[in-house]
Amino acid sequence: MDFSGYDKKIQNLASLVERQYTLFDEEIFHNLGLLLGIAESLEDEALQGYVYYQLADAYYSFHFDVEKMQKYLSLGIKVQQESEDFSLLTRSYNLLGITEFLRGNYALAMDYYMSAMDYCKKIDIPDKGLKGIINSNIARLYFSLNDYDHGRYYAEEALYEISGNTVDSAYVSNMINIYTFLGNIYLNKKQDVHSARACMESILELAKKTSFEEELMGGIDILTFSIRLAHYEGKMEERDCLIRQFADRAVFSAIRSNMIEDVCDLADFYMEIGKIEDCRKVLRLLEEMLQEINLLEIQKRFLESQIRFYSVTEDEENRNAAAYRFYELLKEQEREKISAVLFALAIRKDLEDLKAQNAFMEEENLRLAKKAEHDHLTGLPNRYHLSTFADAAFERAYNAKTPVAFEMVDLDFFKQYNDCYGHQKGDECLKLVAEEIRKLCLKYPGIYAARYGGDEFVLIYENMTDEEILTYAKELAENVIALNLQHSGEEGGIVTISQGIRNSVPLKKNRVWDYTFAADTALYRVKRKERGGILLIHKAKLEGESMYV
Repeated sequence: MDFSGYDKKIQNLASLVERQYTLFDEEIFHNLGLLLGIAESLEDEALQGYVYYQLADAYYSFHFDVEKMQKYLSLGIKVQQESEDFSLLTRSYNLLGITEFLRGNYALAMDYYMSAMDYCKKIDIPDKGLKGIINSNIARLYFSLNDYDHGRYYAEEALYEISGNTVDSAYVSNMINIYTFLGNIYLNKKQDVHSARACMESILELAKKTSFEEELMGGIDILTFSIRLAHYEGKMEERDCLIRQFADRAVFSAIRSNMIEDVCDLADFYMEIGKIEDCRKVLRLLEEMLQEINLLEIQKRFLESQIRFYSVTEDEENRNAAAYRFYELLKEQEREKISAVLFALAIRKDLEDLKAQNAFMEEENLRLAKKAEHDHLTGLPNRYHLSTFADAAFERAYNAKTPVAFEMVDLDFFKQYNDCYGHQKGDECLKLVAEEIRKLCLKYPGIYAARYGGDEFVLIYENMTDEEILTYAKELAENVIALNLQHSGEEGGIVTISQGIRNSVPLKKNRVWDYTFAADTALYRVKRKERGGILLIHKAKLEGESMYV
């Protein structure tokens, strides 16, 4: 998130949060609480969405607290949807996918990953690195299903997406993770040592570009890969040295949950090569760590290794105890899966409700906007909208040195019509005349019309000749006559209209009001001389407050 537009306090808090996340500093929760309070007081949905995501990620990464993670992700996704923060929506759904993957809900995890990918495509500036991270997670999912071909495909797609960014240390770390992942695929599927070694060389090269090379290379995931690679390369002394280094490490508390499976794989590998005591040490360390992690799939994966270990060591009592616990976890996991699906459905329902609410609000806003700018009786634009449009049309004509025409239309003897037939019939008459005006505007682009008030309408013609305007004005007059609206107070017995028009290229000293006044003056002269007629003023000059031909 870009914090450049926020004040220093918010910028400093956000920077501190990012640093505390890297350092696994528990004070991050306090500072995120402060940041959330500020976001809520400002009613800033973008900032709220950011804080909710950070809280979710922190609760998951620091404590593996899935319940709180889901709580904040649910809150975050709503406001992120409102603010259209597609980057955070991508990250939120990706995190949900990781969680369900670690819980063994692979179908739901894939659904979340696909949602993340859809949101990623909507980001204004394409984030190939973020897309690469999602692809790497999909690759890991396939790898867990022993579908190595699809796993390799998505891993290579991830590398392609991320490889362009060798500056951002986070993306470099992700590239290293992918190479580690690919290397394990090569060793697992075909024992392709050559390709696995190429992955290790890429890891070594990338690590040099970071400021924490030693920390990276000492990471559990790379260390486990290095042990297996050394074994398949026949470097047994190097392998055993690495095994001792691994067993002596006391930083298991810092292992992220997505590395635990790697450690379980290594324990199985130790059994495979006859390193029973080393396997025992790893499993013991894992057992201590897993007491603080309530992720059933991870617990299950550990028990699988433990059952195999007790089978190899012929410890029937512990094997049976582990098998029983495994069975209990299976039942608990089924209940958890139902809960996970219900959570996913709840999110979708919330978003559907939000979408429906937004659609209603949008429709309501359009309705209110139309009401504010349109005459309720005729549906034509009202004087408010006319004023805005007229100013713009005048400006366009002045800048382009093209003519613009203002026409005043008035129904003849309309007061008498109302007196004779009543106001309801008068309203119906106005609506019918307005409809003819609307039809004219639709038929000839470049004509705009609005109700001016009472029985008066205004038409604006942009960049038209006198001849064109008179043709359209006559057509309108004939169409109104064709309505055959009976009028006992009108000569001829039907409703007619009178029209006054001013058409010219605006001069600097002219104003919109001048055109309206001129058209009204022309209309007055028509009604005084011959009702139902048309008068177009082409040339006019200003003399005081009056305008004359």
